[in-house]
Amino acid sequence: MDDFDLVEIGSRLLKDAEGMDGVSEAEAYVSTNVLTMSRIETLAHPAATGRPSIQQLKRIQDLGASVRVVIGGAVGISTTQDLSLASLDRLVRQAAASARIMQPDPNFVSLPMPISRKGPSLPIDRDILAGSVEDRLADFAEAAIAALDRDDLELAGSIITVGSRVTVVNSHGIDLQNEEDTFSVAQFTVERMDGPTASSSGMGWSTGRRLAELDPADAALQGAELARLEPRRSSVPEGDYNVIMGEYTVADLLDNMMGQVMDLNAIYMGMSWLPTETKELSSGREGNVPSLGEQVAVEDFSMYDDPTLETGILSHTHDDEGIPTRKVEVIKDGVYNDVIGTSYWSYLYGREPTGSGIRRYTTPGRCAGSAPDAFGTNLVVPPGDMTLEEMVEVSEGPTIYIPRTWYTYPTRLGASGFSSSNRSTSFIVDKGELVPVAPNAFKLTGDVNEILNTIYGVGKEVKTATTWLVMRAPIVPKIASRGIRVSKPTGDQ
Repeated sequence: MDDFDLVEIGSRLLKDAEGMDGVSEAEAYVSTNVLTMSRIETLAHPAATGRPSIQQLKRIQDLGASVRVVIGGAVGISTTQDLSLASLDRLVRQAAASARIMQPDPNFVSLPMPISRKGPSLPIDRDILAGSVEDRLADFAEAAIAALDRDDLELAGSIITVGSRVTVVNSHGIDLQNEEDTFSVAQFTVERMDGPTASSSGMGWSTGRRLAELDPADAALQGAELARLEPRRSSVPEGDYNVIMGEYTVADLLDNMMGQVMDLNAIYMGMSWLPTETKELSSGREGNVPSLGEQVAVEDFSMYDDPTLETGILSHTHDDEGIPTRKVEVIKDGVYNDVIGTSYWSYLYGREPTGSGIRRYTTPGRCAGSAPDAFGTNLVVPPGDMTLEEMVEVSEGPTIYIPRTWYTYPTRLGASGFSSSNRSTSFIVDKGELVPVAPNAFKLTGDVNEILNTIYGVGKEVKTATTWLVMRAPIVPKIASRGIRVSKPTGDQ
């Protein structure tokens, strides 16, 4: 990364903001990120698609600053990517001007207050942080392509590294100086083509906080395991099924159906399907409150968010409000146990912030242009004691095994119902045998409430599986459950 003195910039912004007329509280946030990416696409049959082989290697750096000020109970925010002195002066004035035209916020209690607990000590990769990994990513890309053991297999995907540096200071004594984070991800789809379409498909991935932990060749081989198979069915009968979910499918479900509903913001807005009740909040208004202590899953299922894991690729020592992170046990032995929240919502609910306030945008990393939001990081489901073969053996009735889903969405925002489809080669269980089914052969609909309450098998091994934009990094086992509806893909007659 280029040498910007984030601490000096943050101190200057805070001092200037506190000196503005009427400002009672102020916060300065400064960040810089570097993303390096090798995008790979090999096409064994370019004549079938009319497209050439592609490889792209690029490095993207962004930096920015944000100021929050409080004037008469109203909060004003301004952001910039221009860190020149003139721009920083404007940034402070604009934040103050924004607060002056806003109405006081009845839910606002305070900007973040210091917390005595300490954040974890986490490993980082200095080369990723410096953005000096292009040659290594190019070598990794060649190794991934070379790992494919058949000429008819085609690979597409990316190897990315992200390094972030963050400074947060505020008038209450928050003083986070140059927190540094790095992570790396290799993720590939491998397909065997039949003309312009894929007759079979698989996905593989590898992750690590440091580049030395990455194994892109192994990620390619994981995808090839399914892509080598010859599908024996192009569809399955419509109906209700047991479902054995591969790690990526579990991660996809948690990312899209749990990540957005376990924070206080969604609960307050009535957009969480997790159980709530109505109580008076610190503002004097009534609002939705999480009904902690209710059973929401089978006893064998737990799920927690843990940004303190030494090996977690989205672990942070502190969040983007300068608050130390902590493990949050959202579901413990099937019971709704805890929630995450930024300082804004936590103080409204009379709770201590969980250190979950992260600023994110449409690229991986941390972004000054976004307000803090309570994202999950490393969503963990502890392992169970079953193998895939044992899950198949105990499944009663029609059963499918789905290694990977995609386009998993709630039927409406905040609802527990969802739909998705099978992206990779999947399987139907026929007399105890896993029979390969072509990718994109059927549509899935279900209800995550029913899924969590009908789990009958949890795998004994876990994997980190990153989904869209590396927003969260679930660490999960395979899970067998009931209550999935299989239907024809949209558009099929």
